[in-house]
Amino acid sequence: MKAPTLLAAAALLLAACGAETPAQDAAVDHSTMDHSGHDMGGETKAELTEAQAAYKAVNDRMHAGMADIPANADVAFMQGMLAHHKGAVEMSEVALKYANDAEARDLATRVIAAQKAEIAEMEAWLKARGAL
Repeated sequence: MKAPTLLAAAALLLAACGAETPAQDAAVDHSTMDHSGHDMGGETKAELTEAQAAYKAVNDRMHAGMADIPANADVAFMQGMLAHHKGAVEMSEVALKYANDAEARDLATRVIAAQKAEIAEMEAWLKARGAL
C-alpha cells in the first residue's frame, strides 16, 4: 500500500472508531462536555483514611529523599538506601500505630530495630566521606 493510501486508511479507521485527530481535538470545546463518568486522574475518588494518609506522607518523604542522585555511585547508593531505610522505619511506626495483626506489628518492630542499625552504619559511612 502506498503511503498516501495508508494514511487515508488510517484516517478512515480513526474516524470509524470515533477518534479525533489533533487538529479536530483543538477545535472542540471540552468545557461543555459531561466527563462525570470518566476517571480524569485529577480527583480523589474517596478520602484517604488516617492510616492511608500517614503511609502516603511517609512514601512521599522517602521518594523525595531518594530523588537526588549524586554522580558518585557509592554515595548515591548510601544516600538512596538511607532515605529508603528511614522510610521503612517511618512506615513501620505507622503500622504500629494503626495495624491490628500481631504478625504485622511484630515485623514492624523488627524492621525498626534492623533498619535503625543500618541507618547508623550508613550515616557513619557518609559522615566519614563528608557526604552527610
